[in-house]
Amino acid sequence: MDECRHALVTGASSGIGLAISRRLLEQGYAVTGISRRGQVDALQHDNFHAQIIDLDDLGELEKRLGSILKQTRFDCFIHAAGQGNFGSIEQFSVAQIEAAIRVNLLCAMVICRSLLPHMRRHRQGRIVVIGSESALQAGRKGALYCAAKFGLRGFCLALREDCASDGIQVSLVNPGMVRSPFFDGQTFAPGAAPENAISTDDIAELVFQVLQSSPDIVIDEINLSPRVKSIEFKPKS
Repeated sequence: MDECRHALVTGASSGIGLAISRRLLEQGYAVTGISRRGQVDALQHDNFHAQIIDLDDLGELEKRLGSILKQTRFDCFIHAAGQGNFGSIEQFSVAQIEAAIRVNLLCAMVICRSLLPHMRRHRQGRIVVIGSESALQAGRKGALYCAAKFGLRGFCLALREDCASDGIQVSLVNPGMVRSPFFDGQTFAPGAAPENAISTDDIAELVFQVLQSSPDIVIDEINLSPRVKSIEFKPKS
């Protein structure tokens, strides 16, 4: 088993974060899961520890992290939380813009800021961030979402350079459309065929393999796409 035995996972109650938490628990990791929902039926496990934290509240996030880090030394951090914000920029209020940047970008920076001193002290640690294909290529109605994801990608690439000499590996995974609750509130979704979307379990397995890789290498960035890209637009209610 890899040295990473206690994982901190954001977005743990749903979608990609849930699948990752479940995979790590199966492999003997202890998982502390951050989400707004907390404990969910799919993660009823002795080694799962739910933390109900709203990532939109950065002050509360920092405070809660301080308490958590006094009790647990994390070997790895997987950031899977995020939300979709699609539309023309003028459709969003200033408050909505601020909230989107906090949840999709700033919370990852705040968590890393808290975790890194502990990882540097022990000269080891792994950080895996779930980004998006929207960090690689901009698209229509994606000004707000792409801005956050481009920022997240830049943060990860720079962080990887900052941390390498301290034994900390930073990896970024950029998936295309994933079949998950991410699309529940959207006007579009991936096509219905299996090859039209990436499964959350596939991403979870990939993250696990990244965590299992040699401590002497860094898997900098992985881009994933469905084999056949297809988008379906939902009927207006």
